[in-house]
Amino acid sequence: YKSTREYDHYNTDTTGATVRFGLPITDNISTQLAYNISQEKYEFNDCDNNNDGIEGDCNLSQAIIEAIDEGSWLKSSVSLGLTYNTIDDMKNPHEGLFVTGTTEFAGLGGDAKWVKVTGRASVYQTLSEQLDLVGLVSGGAGYIAGYGDNGLRIFDQFQSNDRMIRGFEYGGIGPVDTATGDHLGGTTYFNASAEAQFPLPVIPESFGLRGAVFADAATLYGSKVDTPGVVQASTDMKLRASVGVGLMWASPFGPIRIDYAIPVKKESTDDVQEFNFGIATRF
Repeated sequence: YKSTREYDHYNTDTTGATVRFGLPITDNISTQLAYNISQEKYEFNDCDNNNDGIEGDCNLSQAIIEAIDEGSWLKSSVSLGLTYNTIDDMKNPHEGLFVTGTTEFAGLGGDAKWVKVTGRASVYQTLSEQLDLVGLVSGGAGYIAGYGDNGLRIFDQFQSNDRMIRGFEYGGIGPVDTATGDHLGGTTYFNASAEAQFPLPVIPESFGLRGAVFADAATLYGSKVDTPGVVQASTDMKLRASVGVGLMWASPFGPIRIDYAIPVKKESTDDVQEFNFGIATRF
């Protein structure tokens, strides 16, 4: 796989591969073993305020600048997961429980040295068969800790996304550099969501369109950034919350979703993004 993410003053390019094996233990329980190797490369983008031809002089956190200056970063990791699944229909769930937990260890060669633990759970329940109204309650948590000489880098920390909480930009909550406003990621997160899904009136069911109303809550905190001169804010546990509506389409290319969310609880340092469009990931 290969991916690129663009930020205000720098870009990240990731190239890697994953080998994954799954083994059923019972009808509802399975385990997953995976190996991942990837290389991250960073480059400045429009970061030469003094026009001397040397990138790295712009309104960007010194913690990020130093991490980019370190050059490319190789990650080699192995992970072990356990899943409990009683969902009735993975494409159009109405009933059931999905719980999964994963421990990932980075340090089998490469530069990254950390241990990451994540988990999430989703419960689906039909609220009205006549109205085809389905309720969903979900939640998740994660923690990452570095070890060895390299410790935990800023780019290893968790970044918020639309699976954590909607209504905010990618990486738009959590610890922040007070001088530049750049978010630095966090070592710990918790999130929860409640949602009601329903068919759209008038539109035939064969079109595969459904609507949703939801409420999200999340916190992302803790930071191992210790760059001299970088003063951080929002490093402790502070709750964010949002409410919104969504439109889901079971397209021939896969499930697609668009959400509109309004933050109802946020910090002054947070970055808001009300609309989100992309591939829908239920589990």
